Parts: sequence; structure tokens; C-alpha cells
Amino acid sequence: MLTLYFDYPSAASVVAVLRLQRLADDGLPVGFEGFDPLGLAAALPFTLDLYEDLERHGAQAAALGLPLERPSLRPPTLQAHLVGRLASDRGLGAAWRDRCLRAYWRDDADLGDPEVLVDLASDAGLDAAAVRDRLADRSAQLQLRQRMVALRSRGVGGVPVLEVAGGTMVSADLPEPDLRALAGL
Repeated sequence: MLTLYFDYPSAASVVAVLRLQRLADDGLPVGFEGFDPLGLAAALPFTLDLYEDLERHGAQAAALGLPLERPSLRPPTLQAHLVGRLASDRGLGAAWRDRCLRAYWRDDADLGDPEVLVDLASDAGLDAAAVRDRLADRSAQLQLRQRMVALRSRGVGGVPVLEVAGGTMVSADLPEPDLRALAGL
């Protein structure tokens, strides 16, 4: 089993999500877990490190089917990941990730805005009322923050990163044959 830790405003994560979703679509055991490496509640401007990430991974993302445009900001993503967990629980994780990545990188959507998240979730097939309830659930937010803190203590600091069954962390940019072999462990 492979688990990909990713964040929507990371161009490297876009590439990893698109590559690993193909493996999951082929029936390989791949899980996706959103991870907010900054842990901030406020949006930031699109910084130089994000621009460099975009320059480095943009061509590969485009080759995988998602041309990347420069967003205007780096939103907080805890709530987007909270909805992502709900989507995964309902079997709609892939649709949710796709909607979020395209909305952020193509349409400059603010993934920190709850109404934007509700609209994206509805587009992905989720019930808007259930999404609003989840976004208002302070306990769920706290549990997700605690999960992210625990992941940091296990070595997840940046994104994307892959966890191989057994807890070994590896780079997400391995060649596809290596990813397939690791997924089979």
C-alpha cells in the first residue's frame, strides 16, 4: 500500500496526485491524504518558492492533463482536506481531488473559502448540507490538525511524500515501475 501526502497549492503534488491516481485506477493499493504543511489559517501571496515549484513541475503536470496557471494566492487548505476526507469516505475522493486541483490551478479558486468548497464538493457529487456540516464541525477540524501534527512527528514535513506499507517515507517522483513495485509490497 502506498499513501500519498499532498497539498493542493503544490505543483509537485499535482504531478504526484495525477500519476498515482492512474495507479489507483489500475487497481493498485494507493491512498491519498491531504496534508497542509504550513498549518496557517490565512491566505498568503503566491511566493517565490511556489513559483519555482510551478516552473519545475508545470510541464509534467500539463503532459499529465492539467496545465497549470499561476494562482494569485496560497490559501489555507485544512478545510479543503477536511472535505477531502468526507469525499473519500463517500467514494468520491478522486473526483474531489480533481475538482480542487483544476479549480485552484486553472481557475484561481480560493480553496480557503467555505462557499467555494461547497460548490466544488457539489460538483464532485457530495451533498452540500453534509459539506457545510463538516466545515462547521470544530471537533473534526481539531482532529485533522492533530493528525497532521502526528504526521509531522513521523517525518511528513513537506509535500508530496509517499509512505510505503510499514512506514517508510520515500520521494513521490520515483519512476512508474518503482511506484508499481512499491504499491505491491
